[in-house]
Amino acid sequence: MFDIAWSTIKNRKGGFVAAFIAVICGSAVITACGVLFVSGLLSGVAPERYAGATVMVGGRQTKDVKENFDPYYAERVTVPASVAEQISRVDGVEKVVRDHSVEMTLQKDDGSARGEPVPLEHPLYGHGWSSAALGPFELAEGSEPGGAGETVLDAGLARAAGVKVGDTVRLSVGTTPQDYKVAGLVDAPANGLDRQSAAFFTDARAAGLSQRPDRLTAIGVLGEDGTDAGELAGRIEAAVTGTDVVAYTGDAIGDLEFLDVGQSRGFLVMLSASFGGTALGVVVFVVSSTLGLAIHQRRRELAMLRAVAATPRQVHKLIGSEVLLVAATGAVLGAAPGFLVAGLLRDAFADVGVLPADFELSFNPLPAVAAVLLSVLGALLAGFIAARRIARIKPVEALSESQVEKGELGRTRKAVALALLGLGLITSIVLPLLIPGQLAIAGAGGSLLLLMVGSALISPLLVQTTTRLLTPLLMRSKVSGYLAAANSTANARRLSSAVVPLALGTAMALMQLSMLNTVEVTAKEQAATGVVSDYVVTSGTTGLSTDLAQKVRAVDGVGTVTPVARSQVLITYVEIDKPVSNPFSAQGLEPRDLDRTLDLDVREGSLDELRGDTVALSRIAADTARLDVGDTADVDLGDGTHKELKVVALYGKGLGFGDVTLPHGMLTGHTANQQDTALLVTGEDGGGGAGGKVESGLADLADGTPGLVVQSPEEFGAVEQGEFTQQSSTSLIANALLILYVLIAVVNTLVMATTGRSREFGMLRLIGTSKQQTRRMMFLESWVVILTAVVVGIAIAIPPAVGAALGTTGQPIPYVEPLAWGGIVVFVALLGWLSISLPTRSALRGRPIDAVYATE
Repeated sequence: MFDIAWSTIKNRKGGFVAAFIAVICGSAVITACGVLFVSGLLSGVAPERYAGATVMVGGRQTKDVKENFDPYYAERVTVPASVAEQISRVDGVEKVVRDHSVEMTLQKDDGSARGEPVPLEHPLYGHGWSSAALGPFELAEGSEPGGAGETVLDAGLARAAGVKVGDTVRLSVGTTPQDYKVAGLVDAPANGLDRQSAAFFTDARAAGLSQRPDRLTAIGVLGEDGTDAGELAGRIEAAVTGTDVVAYTGDAIGDLEFLDVGQSRGFLVMLSASFGGTALGVVVFVVSSTLGLAIHQRRRELAMLRAVAATPRQVHKLIGSEVLLVAATGAVLGAAPGFLVAGLLRDAFADVGVLPADFELSFNPLPAVAAVLLSVLGALLAGFIAARRIARIKPVEALSESQVEKGELGRTRKAVALALLGLGLITSIVLPLLIPGQLAIAGAGGSLLLLMVGSALISPLLVQTTTRLLTPLLMRSKVSGYLAAANSTANARRLSSAVVPLALGTAMALMQLSMLNTVEVTAKEQAATGVVSDYVVTSGTTGLSTDLAQKVRAVDGVGTVTPVARSQVLITYVEIDKPVSNPFSAQGLEPRDLDRTLDLDVREGSLDELRGDTVALSRIAADTARLDVGDTADVDLGDGTHKELKVVALYGKGLGFGDVTLPHGMLTGHTANQQDTALLVTGEDGGGGAGGKVESGLADLADGTPGLVVQSPEEFGAVEQGEFTQQSSTSLIANALLILYVLIAVVNTLVMATTGRSREFGMLRLIGTSKQQTRRMMFLESWVVILTAVVVGIAIAIPPAVGAALGTTGQPIPYVEPLAWGGIVVFVALLGWLSISLPTRSALRGRPIDAVYATE
């Protein structure tokens, strides 16, 4: 059977080449998703400052969620200082090093109180001198810090700042500066400092700068000679009681040293898992459509086989063998480019800031193996479904149907189509009304495939309907129009194979654009209208020191100051009988006179009660977690601290300001720097007569404070959209890959469908139709295909867009950018027209008689 299949493939290259291309591209997409997933599990960055430690001990950075992904905490999970004493008693431990780390900024001493920040390539962290042994760092010049006013800098940092031993430098934690004498310089460890700069202080001074002397950033362990690191790590984890710690060894220490690496791995696992499922569905759908058209074009040949006594099983085996050969070869060839696609995705994600620039992918062979298996299995299933009908019907019926398409669709096919369309509408529109929140938004996005498959099943009817509506226009061109109308009506199944991928590409592009625009426009509106203060004070450093609020309140004319802190929290709830912990952006606020600086559009409850163990939620977060005012929310703060918080208010402007609002002190107490992001400032008279005094006073304060920036509410609102823009870009990059794959499939299918009609073109020319009339006929047919695809694409894009708008904004009208939608429609129309017209011209170049008697 494989010999016959191979012979068929060699002699009917046209149809199989299209399926071959679809499988190659599909395998590349699936491989890329697999590489991202495996990289999320295995990849990382080598340690730098901790490279000399035998074992490093830190807090567990993930929340253990049974039967689900373990999400990462946004802030560093610190370790109680008492743990160091427990570790020191473990066998094999030679020395225990307590590490306090705090992010800082360095200013030039230009004679002003403010000082100009030194531009550094990497973040600067301050540490206790004892932690230099973990590098290990070697003292190159001078001496170790001998008092609270001295520091030791790494040599690279000293060169960048232009300082030497004995000079004075100004280092700031937030907006609190301190001058230090440079007591010495250290050389970087063997691995170098490629991701950070380091400044060392006395251990007591480092503990004071961290603001949490009772908590350690990490604990370094130097083992005795001959001690196995893995065994020592196991003994340490067993010995520590009263807190959840993790012992790291080897390159895994990089996860502890650089939190962004672990968080990026978690991001890749979540993204590739959700995106990979959608990609697999789209690939199978496109491959099925392409193979269905290829087999449809061979009706005559397969009918002849049935007429000469080939059994249904033999037809299935023949098609299965052909599909296996094509799919296996294409899948293997597509796996290698998939690694390149994964690299391009990594670079794109790094460019928008969701991955570190130095994050390396793990090029494991398992994604390629999985992609080959999934591609082949999907193609075999598609081939079986496509061959099922022609293998089942009687030989005489097969011969008759090979000449003229069956006009009516089966009842079962219609019923399944209606069921899928109904389910798609329910998932996209009804679900957000009944179960709003993130689940509804995900359902609305996923409903596109249901609507597309349902539309594909009845696409011949849609083509016939379009043809009937366009017939009066087609008939204006008597010969070509008559032929176009007759062909479109009689061969609706063939044309529908070209309509389906074109409609899918249109729908995916329109839906994605609408969902992103709706959320982006809504978020900008909320940010613009939510800040009602006169001024916003922010910082170009690591943040605003928490004592700065009191200094601003002391400025003449200032009436209300609201400090705002930012972080991310996890809310745990039950979703479809399974516990999930999802991250939500969070802000910390003081409720005093909040209405004079910030309008969150409170729908229920009151923000005046935001104190103690309480929380306010956005409508989206509350709907997602099924919470209401008075309920108790299961919340894990940024550093993993678990809280049971009473919900005291629900508000509407979550897209602009974050989905979770906590008491200010609670949030800042569980962040790495314990600093504010902004201060919202309103004058005593609301910015009227005192406005000049306030502005002048804030300007004076900024002149004497490192990094302090005074902004208007409009400027602050624009900056606050950075996180949303990052999320939008991530979604756009992932979906752009799928849309590109669909566009390749569109061209592939349309070219295949057109070139497969060479024999028909030859027959038309032999009975007197000119080349120009044939080209005109195909031009008119192309518009039947394009209009059907565009109308179907728009029709199936609207319900998910409406559902997403309901889930995110509570309003059923999505934001539509007319020019963007028009541009997509024009691009799709042009792509469809070129994919039909160019192959038509190519097919008409030869002699008609050669086309009629050709093997294909």
